[in-house]
Amino acid sequence: MRSSVQRRASGMAVVVSLIVLVSMGYVFRAHLVRLPLIGEWWQTAVGIDDGMGMGQDTVAPVTLPSRSLGAPGIAARAEVRIDPRRQQLLGVRTVAVLRQSLTRTIRAVGVVAYDETTLVDVNLKLDGWIEDLFVDYTGRLVQEGDPLFTLYSPALLTTQHEYVLALETRDELRASEDAEARSYAERMVDSARGRLALWDLSPDQIAAVALTRTPQRSPVFYSPATGYVISKRAMAGLYVTAGESLYQIADLSTVWIEADVYERDLSVVRVGAHAEVTLDAYPRNRFSGRLVHINPYVEERTRTVTVRFELANADGRFKPGMYANVELAVSAGVGLTVPVNAVLDSGAEQVVFVALGDGYFEPRQVQVGQQLGDVVEILDGLDLAERVATAATFFLDSESQLRAALQGFEPAPDAPRRASGTRDRFDIQFESRPDPPASGSNEFEVTVRDPAGRPVADADVAVVFFMAAMPTMNMPAMRSETPLLHVADGVYRGTGDVMMPGRWDVSVQVTRAGALLGTAQLTVVVR
Repeated sequence: MRSSVQRRASGMAVVVSLIVLVSMGYVFRAHLVRLPLIGEWWQTAVGIDDGMGMGQDTVAPVTLPSRSLGAPGIAARAEVRIDPRRQQLLGVRTVAVLRQSLTRTIRAVGVVAYDETTLVDVNLKLDGWIEDLFVDYTGRLVQEGDPLFTLYSPALLTTQHEYVLALETRDELRASEDAEARSYAERMVDSARGRLALWDLSPDQIAAVALTRTPQRSPVFYSPATGYVISKRAMAGLYVTAGESLYQIADLSTVWIEADVYERDLSVVRVGAHAEVTLDAYPRNRFSGRLVHINPYVEERTRTVTVRFELANADGRFKPGMYANVELAVSAGVGLTVPVNAVLDSGAEQVVFVALGDGYFEPRQVQVGQQLGDVVEILDGLDLAERVATAATFFLDSESQLRAALQGFEPAPDAPRRASGTRDRFDIQFESRPDPPASGSNEFEVTVRDPAGRPVADADVAVVFFMAAMPTMNMPAMRSETPLLHVADGVYRGTGDVMMPGRWDVSVQVTRAGALLGTAQLTVVVR
């Protein structure tokens, strides 16, 4: 029976507590103001009287300071301290800022193309009719000297007859005593032979005519180069004219890859650079190419420049028209680098968290350069060998902004940076009576000593309590600040009210003449 009564009594107590909390929420809502907080509107309770039994403290508006950097949306941040146990739980890791040679990789998509310096056009220097066709389809591989077609040309046949006649005349005049006649006959032979050679009859064909003294009605024309036929207009029976293209032959022992490089990358692209090439047809293989040409103009529509790479193709695997992926590694000098995931980029600013030792992390605005794989160049804001956080940075950022809100502290834009491991720290110890603090009035005591261990007696010390909003309970964010007075030997005391039980973030701020000497952050659970 007693246990049943106790359970009912406990249940009633819970119900009464919930009613009191909800009632408090409605009272808070009656005292709401709306204040800008990093571009959002937060609700803050003000002017709560002691009718709630919470004391007579006025809760100051919760506002986050923003640095005047000329760009909207830049959040204020404060130094944070994460104890080693929490660092391990959160997975916080740090790496050193390195100075290293920067290798920039430029990636581009290209297309395999014919090496234009090896293209050969087959045409004639006289008119005629094609009679027999030996190379009769596109794509055929031909060797230099292979027969292509036979041609009947009246002009060519006439010149052969003239050549035969000149030979016979020369033979008849060999025994002549007239030297001028003999010389004239020799010149006629040379002239006819020269015309046949100019019309692309081979030396063997000309020699055959001279030997047999019989003109060839339809002499064979031969391939002038080794390669693949990539264009063919020749057909049996076709009448062709001088200069008309009949075949195009391409030597594919070397090919080009033409790729488009963005205008912004041109400053580091150099003729002679070597590139790594992959093709969709051979995804497991990597090939080496050499940059041989950069176009002298920019494509206005795409703002790119076509660059050309030469690639050996002895086995003929690379086919013109294939897509290729090109990676060009170029030197970008020497500079400071950090991992990419160390930099928080909000669009308006880039921030890293510098490890200062003893679990302290300082938010530092940096100027970044080019991203080089998994590292990014740092142009300004960091020094060599400083250590930055590379994991749990989003947690550090949220904690830093919360601390800035808690402190209401704005660092000067030109405040000097202190290098990692050399920062002088004030020892700040916080106590409350009772311990832990209780809802209502509490006595706070703070002991401040300088880095040498000497008591600090001339500082301004304040204790700030902050509780985030709890929208589900209709409770706004709350903040209270209690100034402390120096009593003796670096000990400061004061009395302040804590409005309600729960988890509070506490910040102890120590300043002198407006300059921040140090802060201490902790979390307390108020009874």
